[in-house]
Amino acid sequence: MLISSVGDITFESTYFRSKADGVHHYLLEEILGLDTRERFTEEAEVVLLTEAMKTSYSEATKALPSRQEISKTTMMNKVRGIADEIWIPEREEKKACKYLFIEADEDHVAEQHGRWYPPEDNSSFISKLAYVYEYKQENPKCKARKELVNTFYFGGVYSGTNGTEKFWNKVGEFIHKTYNEEELKRIFISGDGASWIKSGAKYLNKALFCADKFHLMKYINAAAGQMLDESELVKSEIYRMLYRRDKQGIKEYTDRMMASASNQKPIQDLKTFVLGNWSAVMRTYHSKVITGCSAESHVSHVLSDRLSSRPMGWSKTGADRMSKLRCYEKNYGREKIIDLVKYSRQQRKLARTGTDSVEPVRVSLREIRADHYNQARSYIERIQATIPDGTVRKIAAIREQIRLI
Repeated sequence: MLISSVGDITFESTYFRSKADGVHHYLLEEILGLDTRERFTEEAEVVLLTEAMKTSYSEATKALPSRQEISKTTMMNKVRGIADEIWIPEREEKKACKYLFIEADEDHVAEQHGRWYPPEDNSSFISKLAYVYEYKQENPKCKARKELVNTFYFGGVYSGTNGTEKFWNKVGEFIHKTYNEEELKRIFISGDGASWIKSGAKYLNKALFCADKFHLMKYINAAAGQMLDESELVKSEIYRMLYRRDKQGIKEYTDRMMASASNQKPIQDLKTFVLGNWSAVMRTYHSKVITGCSAESHVSHVLSDRLSSRPMGWSKTGADRMSKLRCYEKNYGREKIIDLVKYSRQQRKLARTGTDSVEPVRVSLREIRADHYNQARSYIERIQATIPDGTVRKIAAIREQIRLI
């Protein structure tokens, strides 16, 4: 029985045994392109994944009109079955842009080890998010707000140094396949100063890290708030020193603030952020090209809305695939999720045959024709035979009689 998006489909399939290798096959399932023990059509899987992006696994199992029981474990396996790395198509005609902007931030996700682990053993991990866009323009619905043009999202857990490198290489692959890199002058990466965000400038050509203005303002407001009635005066003085590029003045001023503050931590955070990212702060504060960063709001809509806004725990694999699934929907739209399902099934099939790591080789049409010609020529030479003289004379006589008739 097969579960489809419109109900259950029942059919019979004969089990055949191959005489060549002794392996058993369901020929009908192979003709239909069904994986072994697959219970869902591609469209049905799309319905499940679409619902899982919005609600819990338990609620997502109710999305299909089936009499069969669909468990939460089945739903979890469908999400985890999404391809680890999703392909990026290459544009035939690449775009020409002088500047590209990347904004990045992370979501803190509660880790769930399982019911056999005590609650105190559960910790958290981060799911990373970055998006590339070309420029900002006025939002026609709200002129006070800006909207990003041609945005493309990347998300996933990507743990450790190797994961960070893999993440930024994926971003670099998109830029290489989409934009004319000779026309590209600079890539600006904005974020809160986390090491994995700053490292993007190391992995991407022509990239510079720029401190996020939103986080800078947040640090200044928190530090100035410790000065009570003088908070507005303190903020004005700090902004004045940033405008004058007075690094030593910032250091001395924050030291004096800490000497009189009851809570020194917000002031120390400001000092660490500004002095530790001085070049990035100056680049952001004085540049006319960089207009701000909205990474936190994007994290909230793309990741937190499903991963961390509600009290739930995730495995790293589940959170990684869900992050990639929601980014895929943002990039291509919900109607293209079926392409992701097909691609993921194909990757699983290749993994079972051990050919998933084999790199495709580009072969020209001329080489294909030459190879087919050589194979055909070899076959023709093998089937050549000698015809006896008597047979030849009989064939000639028959042909002569046919001509006379």
